[in-house]
Amino acid sequence: MQDFGEFAARERDGWANEGLVSAYVDKFVPVTDSIARVLVERSSPRDKSILDLCCGQGTLTAMLCDAGAKVTGLDFSNEMLARAALNAPEADLRQGDAGSLPFDDGAFDQVVCNFGMMHLPDQQKALSEVQRVLRPDGRFLMATWAAPDVSPAFGTVFGAIRGNADFSKAPAQPDLFVFAKPEGAREMMKVSGLRVVSHEIVPAFWELSEPGELFEIFLTATVAASQLIKGQEPEVIGAIQEQITDNVRENFGDEGGFRVPVPVAIVEAAL
Repeated sequence: MQDFGEFAARERDGWANEGLVSAYVDKFVPVTDSIARVLVERSSPRDKSILDLCCGQGTLTAMLCDAGAKVTGLDFSNEMLARAALNAPEADLRQGDAGSLPFDDGAFDQVVCNFGMMHLPDQQKALSEVQRVLRPDGRFLMATWAAPDVSPAFGTVFGAIRGNADFSKAPAQPDLFVFAKPEGAREMMKVSGLRVVSHEIVPAFWELSEPGELFEIFLTATVAASQLIKGQEPEVIGAIQEQITDNVRENFGDEGGFRVPVPVAIVEAAL
Protein backbone atom coordinates (compact mmCIF):
# COMPACT_ATOMS: atom_id res chain seq x y z
CA MET A 1 0.00 0.00 0.00
CA GLN A 2 1.20 3.51 -0.78
CA ASP A 3 2.21 5.58 2.24
CA PHE A 4 -0.60 8.01 3.08
CA GLY A 5 0.84 8.94 6.47
CA GLU A 6 1.14 12.66 5.78
CA PHE A 7 -2.39 12.75 4.39
CA ALA A 8 -3.64 11.04 7.58
CA ALA A 9 -1.76 13.50 9.81
CA ARG A 10 -3.17 16.48 7.92
CA GLU A 11 -6.71 15.13 8.21
CA ARG A 12 -6.38 14.60 11.96
CA ASP A 13 -4.84 18.03 12.51
CA GLY A 14 -7.43 19.69 10.27
CA TRP A 15 -10.46 18.20 11.98
CA ALA A 16 -9.03 19.18 15.36
CA ASN A 17 -9.21 22.83 14.28
CA GLU A 18 -12.31 24.55 15.64
CA GLY A 19 -12.36 27.14 12.86
CA LEU A 20 -12.31 24.53 10.11
CA VAL A 21 -14.96 22.44 11.86
CA SER A 22 -17.20 25.49 12.23
CA ALA A 23 -16.76 26.36 8.55
CA TYR A 24 -17.56 22.77 7.55
CA VAL A 25 -20.73 22.73 9.65
CA ASP A 26 -21.79 26.08 8.17
CA LYS A 27 -20.99 25.32 4.53
CA PHE A 28 -21.18 21.55 4.01
CA VAL A 29 -23.76 20.34 6.51
CA PRO A 30 -26.82 21.83 4.75
CA VAL A 31 -25.92 19.54 1.83
CA THR A 32 -24.76 16.51 3.84
CA ASP A 33 -27.86 16.64 6.05
CA SER A 34 -30.10 16.48 2.98
CA ILE A 35 -28.35 13.22 2.13
CA ALA A 36 -28.49 12.03 5.75
CA ARG A 37 -32.27 12.13 5.50
CA VAL A 38 -32.07 9.83 2.46
CA LEU A 39 -29.85 7.40 4.38
CA VAL A 40 -32.26 7.34 7.31
CA GLU A 41 -35.19 6.62 5.01
CA ARG A 42 -33.34 3.77 3.31
CA SER A 43 -31.98 2.23 6.49
CA SER A 44 -35.40 1.59 8.11
CA PRO A 45 -33.69 2.14 11.46
CA ARG A 46 -36.39 1.43 14.03
CA ASP A 47 -35.20 -1.08 16.67
CA LYS A 48 -31.90 -1.64 14.87
CA SER A 49 -28.40 -1.39 16.29
CA ILE A 50 -26.52 1.05 14.02
CA LEU A 51 -22.96 2.32 13.90
CA ASP A 52 -22.64 5.83 12.49
CA LEU A 53 -19.07 5.61 11.21
CA CYS A 54 -17.22 8.96 10.94
CA CYS A 55 -20.25 10.52 12.61
CA GLY A 56 -18.85 14.06 12.53
CA GLN A 57 -21.11 16.66 14.11
CA GLY A 58 -23.75 14.01 14.81
CA THR A 59 -26.76 15.23 12.86
CA LEU A 60 -27.22 11.87 11.09
CA THR A 61 -26.66 10.22 14.47
CA ALA A 62 -29.51 12.27 15.91
CA MET A 63 -31.81 11.49 12.97
CA LEU A 64 -31.23 7.76 13.47
CA CYS A 65 -31.92 8.04 17.20
CA ASP A 66 -35.12 9.96 16.50
CA ALA A 67 -36.15 7.20 14.07
CA GLY A 68 -35.94 4.60 16.83
CA ALA A 69 -32.49 3.08 16.40
CA LYS A 70 -29.92 2.29 19.06
CA VAL A 71 -27.00 4.32 17.70
CA THR A 72 -23.28 4.33 18.33
CA GLY A 73 -21.31 7.18 16.75
CA LEU A 74 -17.57 7.00 16.13
CA ASP A 75 -15.19 9.68 14.89
CA PHE A 76 -11.48 10.45 15.20
CA SER A 77 -12.12 14.16 15.85
CA ASN A 78 -12.83 15.20 19.42
CA GLU A 79 -13.89 18.60 18.06
CA MET A 80 -16.60 16.91 16.00
CA LEU A 81 -17.59 14.61 18.86
CA ALA A 82 -18.16 17.59 21.15
CA ARG A 83 -20.73 18.83 18.63
CA ALA A 84 -22.20 15.35 18.25
CA ALA A 85 -22.75 15.16 22.01
CA LEU A 86 -24.96 18.26 21.76
CA ASN A 87 -26.82 17.10 18.64
CA ALA A 88 -27.30 13.45 19.62
CA PRO A 89 -27.30 13.14 23.44
CA GLU A 90 -29.03 9.75 23.27
CA ALA A 91 -26.24 8.14 21.23
CA ASP A 92 -23.22 6.24 22.52
CA LEU A 93 -20.36 8.36 21.15
CA ARG A 94 -16.80 7.04 20.87
CA GLN A 95 -13.49 8.53 19.79
CA GLY A 96 -11.68 5.99 17.64
CA ASP A 97 -10.08 4.81 14.42
CA ALA A 98 -12.28 3.54 11.58
CA GLY A 99 -9.48 1.14 10.67
CA SER A 100 -9.52 -0.50 14.10
CA LEU A 101 -13.04 -0.41 15.46
CA PRO A 102 -13.43 -0.96 19.22
CA PHE A 103 -16.43 -3.28 18.80
CA ASP A 104 -17.03 -7.04 18.82
CA ASP A 105 -17.58 -9.05 15.67
CA GLY A 106 -21.19 -8.88 14.51
CA ALA A 107 -22.07 -6.03 16.88
CA PHE A 108 -24.37 -4.08 14.54
CA ASP A 109 -27.38 -4.59 12.29
CA GLN A 110 -26.18 -1.73 10.09
CA VAL A 111 -23.24 0.58 9.56
CA VAL A 112 -23.78 3.98 7.93
CA CYS A 113 -21.13 6.44 6.79
CA ASN A 114 -22.12 9.87 5.50
CA PHE A 115 -19.17 11.40 3.58
CA GLY A 116 -16.52 9.90 5.85
CA MET A 117 -14.64 7.42 3.68
CA MET A 118 -12.68 10.01 1.68
CA HIS A 119 -11.06 11.26 4.89
CA LEU A 120 -9.55 7.86 5.75
CA PRO A 121 -6.00 6.92 4.74
CA ASP A 122 -6.79 3.20 4.49
CA GLN A 123 -10.27 2.86 3.06
CA GLN A 124 -9.85 -0.86 2.46
CA LYS A 125 -9.02 -1.52 6.10
CA ALA A 126 -12.03 0.50 7.19
CA LEU A 127 -14.28 -1.58 4.93
CA SER A 128 -12.84 -4.78 6.38
CA GLU A 129 -13.74 -3.47 9.83
CA VAL A 130 -17.25 -2.65 8.62
CA GLN A 131 -17.57 -6.22 7.35
CA ARG A 132 -16.32 -7.59 10.70
CA VAL A 133 -18.73 -5.66 12.93
CA LEU A 134 -21.82 -6.35 10.80
CA ARG A 135 -24.17 -9.19 11.68
CA PRO A 136 -24.60 -11.88 8.99
CA ASP A 137 -27.75 -10.24 7.62
CA GLY A 138 -26.46 -6.71 8.15
CA ARG A 139 -25.85 -4.01 5.59
CA PHE A 140 -23.67 -0.99 4.99
CA LEU A 141 -24.93 2.33 3.63
CA MET A 142 -22.56 5.10 2.63
CA ALA A 143 -22.65 8.42 0.81
CA THR A 144 -19.79 10.02 -1.08
CA TRP A 145 -19.38 12.92 -3.49
CA ALA A 146 -19.87 12.15 -7.16
CA ALA A 147 -16.68 12.46 -9.22
CA PRO A 148 -15.69 15.76 -10.88
CA ASP A 149 -16.58 14.47 -14.35
CA VAL A 150 -20.27 14.32 -13.36
CA SER A 151 -20.33 16.89 -10.54
CA PRO A 152 -20.55 20.54 -11.62
CA ALA A 153 -19.37 21.72 -8.18
CA PHE A 154 -16.37 19.42 -7.89
CA GLY A 155 -15.66 19.70 -11.61
CA THR A 156 -15.50 23.49 -11.29
CA VAL A 157 -13.22 23.44 -8.25
CA PHE A 158 -10.93 20.57 -9.20
CA GLY A 159 -10.73 21.79 -12.79
CA ALA A 160 -9.43 25.16 -11.60
CA ILE A 161 -7.01 23.53 -9.17
CA ARG A 162 -5.67 21.08 -11.76
CA GLY A 163 -5.28 23.83 -14.33
CA ASN A 164 -3.26 26.12 -12.08
CA ALA A 165 -1.79 24.43 -8.99
CA ASP A 166 1.57 22.80 -8.34
CA PHE A 167 0.62 19.34 -7.09
CA SER A 168 4.10 18.66 -5.71
CA LYS A 169 2.88 20.60 -2.67
CA ALA A 170 0.24 17.93 -1.89
CA PRO A 171 0.92 14.65 -0.06
CA ALA A 172 0.00 11.29 -1.57
CA GLN A 173 -3.61 10.46 -0.81
CA PRO A 174 -6.16 7.74 -1.53
CA ASP A 175 -8.59 8.09 -4.41
CA LEU A 176 -11.24 10.41 -3.00
CA PHE A 177 -13.78 9.34 -5.63
CA VAL A 178 -13.20 5.58 -5.82
CA PHE A 179 -16.72 4.86 -4.51
CA ALA A 180 -18.33 7.38 -6.85
CA LYS A 181 -18.36 4.92 -9.77
CA PRO A 182 -20.12 1.52 -9.54
CA GLU A 183 -17.06 -0.44 -10.69
CA GLY A 184 -14.79 1.20 -8.11
CA ALA A 185 -17.28 0.64 -5.32
CA ARG A 186 -17.81 -3.01 -6.30
CA GLU A 187 -14.08 -3.75 -6.34
CA MET A 188 -13.40 -2.05 -3.01
CA MET A 189 -16.31 -3.79 -1.32
CA LYS A 190 -15.48 -7.19 -2.81
CA VAL A 191 -11.93 -7.16 -1.45
CA SER A 192 -13.31 -6.61 2.05
CA GLY A 193 -15.99 -9.30 1.82
CA LEU A 194 -18.90 -7.00 1.03
CA ARG A 195 -21.24 -7.09 -1.95
CA VAL A 196 -22.71 -3.96 -3.55
CA VAL A 197 -26.50 -4.18 -3.60
CA SER A 198 -27.15 -0.78 -5.15
CA HIS A 199 -25.25 2.25 -6.40
CA GLU A 200 -27.20 5.42 -7.18
CA ILE A 201 -26.39 9.04 -7.97
CA VAL A 202 -28.82 11.40 -6.24
CA PRO A 203 -29.11 15.18 -6.70
CA ALA A 204 -27.93 17.77 -4.19
CA PHE A 205 -27.16 21.48 -4.51
CA TRP A 206 -25.18 24.29 -2.96
CA GLU A 207 -27.39 27.38 -2.66
CA LEU A 208 -25.02 30.36 -2.78
CA SER A 209 -25.54 34.12 -2.45
CA GLU A 210 -22.36 35.13 -4.27
CA PRO A 211 -20.36 33.43 -7.04
CA GLY A 212 -17.19 33.55 -4.94
CA GLU A 213 -18.69 31.38 -2.20
CA LEU A 214 -17.76 28.09 -3.85
CA PHE A 215 -14.07 28.99 -3.72
CA GLU A 216 -14.43 30.07 -0.07
CA ILE A 217 -16.09 26.76 0.83
CA PHE A 218 -13.13 24.75 -0.39
CA LEU A 219 -10.62 27.26 0.99
CA THR A 220 -12.04 27.34 4.53
CA ALA A 221 -14.10 24.17 5.09
CA THR A 222 -11.92 21.36 3.70
CA VAL A 223 -8.56 19.90 4.67
CA ALA A 224 -6.84 18.49 1.57
CA ALA A 225 -8.12 20.99 -1.00
CA SER A 226 -7.62 23.93 1.34
CA GLN A 227 -4.03 23.03 2.15
CA LEU A 228 -3.24 22.49 -1.52
CA ILE A 229 -4.68 25.91 -2.45
CA LYS A 230 -3.02 27.73 0.45
CA GLY A 231 0.34 26.17 -0.43
CA GLN A 232 0.41 27.89 -3.83
CA GLU A 233 1.97 31.21 -4.77
CA PRO A 234 -0.41 34.19 -4.35
CA GLU A 235 -0.87 34.66 -8.10
CA VAL A 236 -1.83 30.98 -8.45
CA ILE A 237 -4.37 31.25 -5.63
CA GLY A 238 -5.81 34.29 -7.37
CA ALA A 239 -6.07 32.43 -10.68
CA ILE A 240 -7.87 29.50 -9.01
CA GLN A 241 -10.27 31.85 -7.24
CA GLU A 242 -11.00 33.80 -10.41
CA GLN A 243 -11.62 30.70 -12.53
CA ILE A 244 -14.01 29.16 -9.98
CA THR A 245 -15.87 32.42 -9.42
CA ASP A 246 -16.26 33.14 -13.13
CA ASN A 247 -17.55 29.60 -13.76
CA VAL A 248 -20.18 29.91 -11.04
CA ARG A 249 -21.24 33.38 -12.23
CA GLU A 250 -21.55 32.28 -15.86
CA ASN A 251 -23.21 28.89 -15.39
CA PHE A 252 -25.16 28.63 -12.15
CA GLY A 253 -27.18 31.82 -11.64
CA ASP A 254 -30.62 31.14 -10.15
CA GLU A 255 -33.22 33.74 -9.06
CA GLY A 256 -30.77 36.26 -7.69
CA GLY A 257 -28.42 33.66 -6.25
CA PHE A 258 -26.42 30.71 -7.50
CA ARG A 259 -27.43 27.03 -7.42
CA VAL A 260 -24.52 24.68 -8.01
CA PRO A 261 -25.27 20.96 -8.43
CA VAL A 262 -23.16 18.69 -6.23
CA PRO A 263 -24.52 15.17 -6.88
CA VAL A 264 -23.89 12.35 -4.43
CA ALA A 265 -23.33 8.61 -4.81
CA ILE A 266 -25.20 6.42 -2.32
CA VAL A 267 -23.88 2.90 -2.04
CA GLU A 268 -25.58 0.00 -0.26
CA ALA A 269 -23.64 -3.19 0.46
CA ALA A 270 -24.30 -6.45 2.28
CA LEU A 271 -22.29 -9.46 3.40
